[in-house]
Amino acid sequence: MIIFLKSLVVALSFLLVANTSFAQALPIEFFAKKSQFNSIKLSPDGEHFAATVPNENTTQLVVFNRKTMKPVINYGFGEHEHIGKFYWLNDQRLVYTKSYQTGAKEQKTNKGEIFSANIDGSKRVQLFGRNSSNSKLKSKRSLNAYGKILHMLPDDKQHILVEASGYNDDSDTSKKIYKINAYNQKRKLITKTPLGNFKLVLTRDGQVFAGSGKDRKGKKHSYFFNDNQWREMPKQHQLNKYSLLSLNYDESTLYLKKSINKGTNGLFAYDIARQEISLLFNDATVDIAELIREPGNGTIVGVETMLDGVKYTYLDEDNAFGNMHRQLAEAFKHHDIMLFANSLADNVVVLRVSSDRIPGDYYLYNRDKQQVDFLLSKKPWLDPNVMMPRKAISFTARDGKTIYGYLTLPHDTTPPYKLIVDVHGGPYGVQDKWHFNTDAQMFANQGYAVLQINFRGSGGYGLDYKKIAYLKRNSLIQHDIIDGTRWALGLNEIDDEKVCIIGGSFGGYSALMAPLVEPELYKCAIPRYGPYDLVYQMQHADYMSKDSVSVGAMDKYGDNEQIWREQSPLTYLEQLQTPLLIVTGGKDTRVPPQSAHNLRAELDKRNIAYQWLYKAKEGHGFTNVDNKTELYKKSLVFIEEHINE
Repeated sequence: MIIFLKSLVVALSFLLVANTSFAQALPIEFFAKKSQFNSIKLSPDGEHFAATVPNENTTQLVVFNRKTMKPVINYGFGEHEHIGKFYWLNDQRLVYTKSYQTGAKEQKTNKGEIFSANIDGSKRVQLFGRNSSNSKLKSKRSLNAYGKILHMLPDDKQHILVEASGYNDDSDTSKKIYKINAYNQKRKLITKTPLGNFKLVLTRDGQVFAGSGKDRKGKKHSYFFNDNQWREMPKQHQLNKYSLLSLNYDESTLYLKKSINKGTNGLFAYDIARQEISLLFNDATVDIAELIREPGNGTIVGVETMLDGVKYTYLDEDNAFGNMHRQLAEAFKHHDIMLFANSLADNVVVLRVSSDRIPGDYYLYNRDKQQVDFLLSKKPWLDPNVMMPRKAISFTARDGKTIYGYLTLPHDTTPPYKLIVDVHGGPYGVQDKWHFNTDAQMFANQGYAVLQINFRGSGGYGLDYKKIAYLKRNSLIQHDIIDGTRWALGLNEIDDEKVCIIGGSFGGYSALMAPLVEPELYKCAIPRYGPYDLVYQMQHADYMSKDSVSVGAMDKYGDNEQIWREQSPLTYLEQLQTPLLIVTGGKDTRVPPQSAHNLRAELDKRNIAYQWLYKAKEGHGFTNVDNKTELYKKSLVFIEEHINE
């Protein structure tokens, strides 16, 4: 039996906000606020835990004594400088990365700098990145390279594994793998990857085993690493048909993933000695959402799937870690749980609990005592009792196919409800999930029903479900969105006319394109940072500069201007009858803002009225709290102005 204790960390008032139930609509600012911490990790000996904590214009790394729940030390940089990812090297030392927030941009940028320090503040050094060292020793001298922490080498308490790419290299240039001493910066070159767009498979102790990736022409290659050399698998090798995932604890099994009959993906095991592949798990309706692994060694003990909530399937009924996960999942029914530990031997582990109503609550679980102690909530000002459940829905599209999605109904209002159709980005391989969704909860809290459609092209429902929508951005995908809208308008609890459409990125494209396909369906539309001029987009988007990615992009989006014009909303503006609020950021590299400016110019030519929200420092999505609050408030005013017409 699991014992629950709720011992709040009251000593750090700057970390906590009172959790109060609200009968009325919450302040819009509550939904725009950032989490009070980003990540929490327990030290290997369980004596301390560390958390990254946003504070004004910086993010600090705070180390706590677990018994006293008092802070031991705060690490930080200067104003507009942030600690990003962090890891425990050993009981007394942390490794962490640095990011910047310049005056010209709201989004943080990362220069690939890596640091380490003891928890008493001593021996703080920069391990990697520009200006890390001017040593006369070549093995310690700084490189003009971006570093990414690849592996923490759990059996080695002094070194880490880092993947390095030159500042002047493009994304398809091979990466170098270094083993770096986290105390004195000394590094040793382990290998150079055969391709730039490449995923490594490592053993539990960080040895290079295999890898796969795509060349500049988008062609896939897979390799084994033997005798310090990369050896490409022959074309006829059975593993070429699979995605390489990881190894189990004793390196006897290589885990693989592959779509089964062009449907949902399956998890497979490759017996390395026998060279035999066996199926471990497959769900006929949905893809695998998460893998449950033993901490410290990578052995997969279960899988998570997601439809109406989450479901866990355990692969070995006798596995101790799997049984612990099962016990906690039963204790937190109707929630998604994730365990964070350094090794299987850890007696105390961090437990994250989330759901459609909870962004993330963190607990400490003592295995010996079977006791759960509440630690912190990411957003305690959002009361789960006021947040609304997200109901999995499905409907039949005009061609007879089943389409999936989620419906969030409002709090404390009387039906029929006004409807917001919120379209996700991507479009390919991305999906709206069951988990907490800030936009959906904000609109529901303000009295709107929110429909989120996983149209064909979305991820999560198999390969065919995704690929059938290639080259059909303005047709099949829009038909699914429109069919889903009409399905929802036919529900008893939804008003049959009062509907607006919003979305960001590809969702912004759809928030404009769907009203062009069905000019009389939507009362208003809020396209946010979307690609409206596809000719400009395909010539200037950041992903088009990466050869191995751009080949795939053209398979999905088309490879010539004729297709791009046919699929561009700009081509069909004569059909526009829907009021628009256009939202964009001046520093967007994924969908350059010129696309929105081109849309604005075409609307001006036609004397079509619209509203405009532009933030010069924002990128692909608003991150500044004040800007996000303004976006929410302006959207609500705009919707209410038009949805009743």
